[in-house]
Amino acid sequence: MRVNVKYKTILFGFVMGGFTSFIISAVLTLVNSGTGDFLIHWLRNWMIALSLAVPIATFIPPIVGRKIARITEEC
Repeated sequence: MRVNVKYKTILFGFVMGGFTSFIISAVLTLVNSGTGDFLIHWLRNWMIALSLAVPIATFIPPIVGRKIARITEEC
């Protein structure tokens, strides 16, 4: 399946936000909750993290890219 290039930023946000929130929520849930009921706690925490990570990973990179482009130059 191919996705139109105009959706590249949104797709990047979903993939990056998904992977990031998946890993971080798993590690933090394990550290803070231990192994008892890990899966239930982790899935809940992942959904919360995912709802924050996807919009951040979608909208922040273009803004940061523009700011960096303004303050850098080719040498």
